[in-house]
Order: sequence, then structure tokens, then C-alpha cells
Amino acid sequence: MRNKAPAPAKPRARRAEPATKTINLALQGGGAHGAFAWGVLDYLLEDGRLKFEGVSGTSAGSMNAVVLAYGLHVGGNEEARAALERFWRAVSEAGERYSPLKAMP
Repeated sequence: MRNKAPAPAKPRARRAEPATKTINLALQGGGAHGAFAWGVLDYLLEDGRLKFEGVSGTSAGSMNAVVLAYGLHVGGNEEARAALERFWRAVSEAGERYSPLKAMP
């Protein structure tokens, strides 16, 4: 029997980068809506398939829009996620500190 030369290795298939879609985003107001929207934005930023060309909002939505735009500008999706978390944690702490329902010492 003749020894056959090994077949050349097949090039590995590259993993395709997920397709991205560019959108404009309008965020609604309302305190509870703002905190809920933070969770949605966090997921969208983590997923990475959407790119934000423009973002606007009213009331709490405008706060999310500003923090999102700032984070994207200074550090992309990961910084936007971190900035939104810092912002909403600070809002939560301020609300707890100044709550009229909190027992006084």
C-alpha cells in the first residue's frame, strides 16, 4: 500500500459578526418607566446588535438619553452600561436617603 499524503487542512470557518442595525431611539418619561428603560437599554447595549444614531426622551427618558449618549461617547457600549448603572444607583440611594416614609432617628 502506498502512503497517501495527508489532505490539506480546511480553513476554519470564521464566526460571522452579528449584523448590526442603526436606529434612532425615543424614550418616554415617568420615574418607574425610566428605571425599567434602564434594564432594556442595558440588554440592548450588551447584545450589541443595535447602534444608536440618535436618542431623545422626555422626563426620566431624557435622563436615560443623556447618560446613554455620554457613555457611548466616552467609551462605547460598555461605558454606556456602566454610566446608566451608576446613574440609577445614585437615584435610588438619593430616594432612600430623602424618603418621607423613612423612620427618623
